Amino acid sequence: MNHKQLAIAGILAACAAAPSMAQQNTIKLGISNVQPHSSASDFSGPFTPSGISLEVRDKTTPFFSYTRELSDQWDVELALGFPPKHDIALKVSNPALPGSAQALSGQVGATIRQVAPTLFVNYKFLEKTSVLRPFVGAGINYTRFDKTHSTAAGDALNGGPTSISLEDSVGLALQAGVAWRLSNEWSVSASLATARVTSKITTNTLGIERHADITFKPRVFTVAVGYSF
Repeated sequence: MNHKQLAIAGILAACAAAPSMAQQNTIKLGISNVQPHSSASDFSGPFTPSGISLEVRDKTTPFFSYTRELSDQWDVELALGFPPKHDIALKVSNPALPGSAQALSGQVGATIRQVAPTLFVNYKFLEKTSVLRPFVGAGINYTRFDKTHSTAAGDALNGGPTSISLEDSVGLALQAGVAWRLSNEWSVSASLATARVTSKITTNTLGIERHADITFKPRVFTVAVGYSF
């Protein structure tokens, strides 16, 4: 059994072990700062020199989630948020390339949207009536990339109009945070989440395909207001 199957089994076990009388639902609205911390291999393919790669830049986006309480200590949270659209910066590190190509390094070569719903099982410390309650969570992240667009800089480096696609990713996700209870209904929370996201990016320029492997180790900082009912 691999790590993804173990995480799914853990989620199902926590749900099965929970009392039948679930107590509260909570809707959270807030803002997230998504720091992808991407690393990518050099592109490979026909007529492709070495030393050309990319870096995905940070983005701040609205956040929302739905939480179902299973017991005083356990809950299940579906974190959604508004899918952020990231700038992809070009990285040109081959000194043998013409100056016109090297001048494109650091420019935005493409934009891409990531849709990344994440299901967490959270454990909350201290009593339900405590003003501050730390929590930790583990779960599964699914990331889909869409709405890709190559910019003029990206087209220039690739040698013509370029289309872009990235493979979907499924991986483990973790989070930790603290909730501040304002009343029986209202709360404020702050959290840090991360996940394991791996993909392969493919570009197509006039029928010429190029590929690169890309790994994300994101840090997602979130501050949200919660309403429980």
